[in-house]
Amino acid sequence: MHPAFSVIFFTVLSGAGLGALAWTALLDGAGAAGLVGALSRDALARAAFAGLVLVVAGLCCSTLHLANPRNAWRSLARWRTSWLSREAAVALVLLPLAALHATLLVQDAGAVRLALGGLVVVLAWAMLVCTAMIYASLKPIRQWHTARVPVGFVVLGHASGALVVLACLGADAPGRRALGVAAAALLLAAALFKIDYWRFLRRGVGSVTLEQAIGVAHGVRPAAPTGSVMAARLLDVGHSRGTFLTHEFMAEAAASRRGTLRVVAIVAGFLLPAALVALVASATAAWVALCAGLAGLVVERWLFFADARHTVRLYHGDART
Repeated sequence: MHPAFSVIFFTVLSGAGLGALAWTALLDGAGAAGLVGALSRDALARAAFAGLVLVVAGLCCSTLHLANPRNAWRSLARWRTSWLSREAAVALVLLPLAALHATLLVQDAGAVRLALGGLVVVLAWAMLVCTAMIYASLKPIRQWHTARVPVGFVVLGHASGALVVLACLGADAPGRRALGVAAAALLLAAALFKIDYWRFLRRGVGSVTLEQAIGVAHGVRPAAPTGSVMAARLLDVGHSRGTFLTHEFMAEAAASRRGTLRVVAIVAGFLLPAALVALVASATAAWVALCAGLAGLVVERWLFFADARHTVRLYHGDART
């Protein structure tokens, strides 16, 4: 697939923002219940507003991928069947509720604030899943049509969201050390998850061949009963110049380049931020960890799109997806 930076920034920024909103509400509720040390509600409010800014920025980036951004409101039209419409509908409900919850964090709203926080957590999770299912529901792309995609979006969103919260807490906030260790553990788990996902891609699970695509999964048998079987081959791609299909679905990145970028994604997106938040208790380290984490996730998400191989590629020369 052709990696479009508008969608890359949308998924990275909105994922981090949704993770931050979920973390903020969960930490507020856990602190009120005495499960963890109470964190400053002012700091949590800063993190919640930062999460809101990231979600809105991500949604604005997503409109740049539309042929006519002025028609973005039409994405709500098919919420019964489209994950994109469901994502937009959840976002419209989440944003005002999250803004109200962030406002109540600086006040002593008690049970109302905590109930609203519970709704924010559920809606943030729902939006993360809806975003992931836009890709996981596409059967022609085996690299996406797997439960690993929604799980990955949720894990990566919460890992980057934890970095947003840590950057907003400050160096001497109570409970910051425990949150830093938890964030580091989540980042390491996310790194292992991505490595497992890339191994899943290399195994070729669910790969489709040209023979399967044209309905002769076991090859082509000649009219004479010779017993021989011939592999199908493409005679003509049907296009003399580039088209939308070749631009969007035939983009190719060298294997060596993808290998290098995977190392960059793991180091910058997961290992470096994990080390910084777990071992260095300073505001500067938290901000460096956040910037490195987001940059690494941009690389990871570029690979997510570049690794995808649509079935239509079989009709343009590929032997298998």
